[in-house]
Amino acid sequence: MKQMNRNATYKVNSEGRLAMVEEYNPSTMVIRTLTPEMRLTEEQINMLEEAEKHPIAYEDDCPELTLAMAESFRKAAKMRDLRRAAAQ
Repeated sequence: MKQMNRNATYKVNSEGRLAMVEEYNPSTMVIRTLTPEMRLTEEQINMLEEAEKHPIAYEDDCPELTLAMAESFRKAAKMRDLRRAAAQ
């Protein structure tokens, strides 16, 4: 059985169709997005449904973000995007 990537976001609609998957690989800086036309296997759907039953487990080295922390990340990403656009 394939393991699901911990760095990816998986969303399934009510028809079992893939709504969006974004995979971020920090070593290669690659983002992959799959389209709604792509379908999940029954096994993948079952894995997602099982994962939904478990709470998010925050750890000391990866705590839950506060609103202030999330806003800081948002601003940093915006500044990064502006720098990239200016460099082109």
